[in-house]
Amino acid sequence: MNQIPDALYSDQENTTWVIVGASRGIGLEFVRQLLAREERIIATVRETNADHASALWGQAGGDHGRCQMFICDILSEASIVNFVTQLVAIPNLKIDYVVLNAGVLRYPNRATETSFDEFAFHLHTNTIGPIITAQKLLQTSIPIGTIVFMSSDSGSAGNFREVEDGFAAYAASKAALNQALRHMAAELRRKDDDTIILAMHPGEVATDMSNINVPWEIEGVITPEQSVTAMIDVIQSKGIQHSGTFWTWQNQVSQPSTGRGNL
Repeated sequence: MNQIPDALYSDQENTTWVIVGASRGIGLEFVRQLLAREERIIATVRETNADHASALWGQAGGDHGRCQMFICDILSEASIVNFVTQLVAIPNLKIDYVVLNAGVLRYPNRATETSFDEFAFHLHTNTIGPIITAQKLLQTSIPIGTIVFMSSDSGSAGNFREVEDGFAAYAASKAALNQALRHMAAELRRKDDDTIILAMHPGEVATDMSNINVPWEIEGVITPEQSVTAMIDVIQSKGIQHSGTFWTWQNQVSQPSTGRGNL
């Protein structure tokens, strides 16, 4: 699906971003804003269906020299490996930022009602897929600066959100993601690997995934543009000393047993 000759990237010094899950919502907004900043972008979609990726091509189509599109289905290890293999083949590739944005919320998913398959689907999409994608990237020789996992305050263990009826599988998958990425950061430190691992809470963002009817009032809803503008600044402000930490789009870090978005 990559239609851009690698030669177009020769002698370019732009920051390179990999956006996994870029066909809509927050991921698509990352592509839009990064193109405006004249960054180099490697964007992924899950399906080969051109209609599904039309919004992404609408953003990238006017500047194919700085945005490449690949297939990466995080529910398939083979698809992840194939994507990473294609990246390895790009000469002199250096990745500054990876944003693992792919995720799912099927509402409701109550612990007292959800099926085995439905619970597993949330875990595979929100936890296992992103972690394995990061793992495969880290196992290459590609220099990687920062890997960002899109998390949620719903996965907070320190600030249980009891009002969120019907979010059990989703919250559990994000809590598992938070723990796994903390272990990943610690493991990298033990290997003297300077790749920074971060979790981000994007805020209550008005996207297709969040377009559900819930019996409580959701406060502070923001647009994808507001969320991504803020998150880019937060992501770029973090150093190796922050690896394994969880930040909100408002640049607030969680501490044990305090605040929204605790790991």
